[in-house]
Amino acid sequence: MTYDQVFLAAALGAYLISLVAIMVFVRRRTACDPKGVDVGKTKMSGMTFFLWLTVATCYILNAQSVVWFGRIAFLDNAAAKGLGIALCTLGSLLGLAGEAALGVSFRIDLPRERTRLVTGGIYRYTRNPCVLGVDLVVLGTFLIAPSLLALLTVALNFVGFHLKVQAEEEHLLRTHGQAYEAYRVRTGRYLPHLRRGTR
Repeated sequence: MTYDQVFLAAALGAYLISLVAIMVFVRRRTACDPKGVDVGKTKMSGMTFFLWLTVATCYILNAQSVVWFGRIAFLDNAAAKGLGIALCTLGSLLGLAGEAALGVSFRIDLPRERTRLVTGGIYRYTRNPCVLGVDLVVLGTFLIAPSLLALLTVALNFVGFHLKVQAEEEHLLRTHGQAYEAYRVRTGRYLPHLRRGTR
């Protein structure tokens, strides 16, 4: 295995372990369903997750999978792979920070019950660190294993998770009202302060 395959395997393992760990933690501490309620706008994010998992797993098992999926030759180089590793690392750290800050409020989809509004920790700077983390990991995976399928995965991931974020924001506004509106005004949706004051 090459260094980038080993890295991607380690990153994938860490991501899945952290996801399972936070789900077990939520279930044990609250007796609530950490999956939450799957609604129309959240379904696409789940499908794109499995598409990313397929691309990453195929590359880990066989680096030649980029050829099977339509290799993008000009991106298949050490510099792009290095940038991909950096993005995956940053994305993983953001996702872990987001999961840790949410604690018992973590849900994969929308919560069935009222959860507290989390605005501290990494959430002081971005309203969606977990989604931003996933976006960076998927983009990094594309740079490590550049193929047309991986590029499609990036596009679908961005759209799918953006729709999920919109559904979550509608839910949070209904649930927390003015407190969420004030938080939304002062904190960027994805990047710190760049969209301050927008909805």
